[in-house]
Amino acid sequence: MEAINKRVDELRMYEGNARRNDTGVAKVAASIKQFGFLNPITIDENNVIISGHTRLKAAMQLGMEEVPCVVHKLSEEDAKLARIVDNKSHEYSTWDVNKLHQELDHIKLDAKTTFFTPNRDRKFFQDHKLLIFGNNELPITEEEYARLKALYDDYIAENKTYLGFVMFLTGGKEE
Repeated sequence: MEAINKRVDELRMYEGNARRNDTGVAKVAASIKQFGFLNPITIDENNVIISGHTRLKAAMQLGMEEVPCVVHKLSEEDAKLARIVDNKSHEYSTWDVNKLHQELDHIKLDAKTTFFTPNRDRKFFQDHKLLIFGNNELPITEEEYARLKALYDDYIAENKTYLGFVMFLTGGKEE
């Protein structure tokens, strides 16, 4: 696969894209500004985006005229499935919090690391024994954390997704 540069105005958003990505645009724009494009936008032969809608919106926000792209020749059905798989794949990953802490130990979380929210993420990285619900921060004990983590891990192992976990915890039923 070779990345080629395409003009932003040549690319077309896929109208059936089910992912709501507008809230991530500013964060991705900041990442592109700091590191450049880490992943090219994937498009079909008609310049319709398969993966990279948020990256394109971020590039437009930055006023970029060209972006790196990779062209994939997929059937319409495979392109639809690839869009969903690309957006859904993060659900099957979790963080090894200890390794994350080790990686972040020597990184100064400041204005240049805009991918992190200044208060919420910094507190999580400093002490991951904190539950956060919107603007409410609830400290929990080591034992509570261990029990909740075990439930969460078991839920993901059984369901292959975190979706529905809160409903499971509260005894509700999935819709």
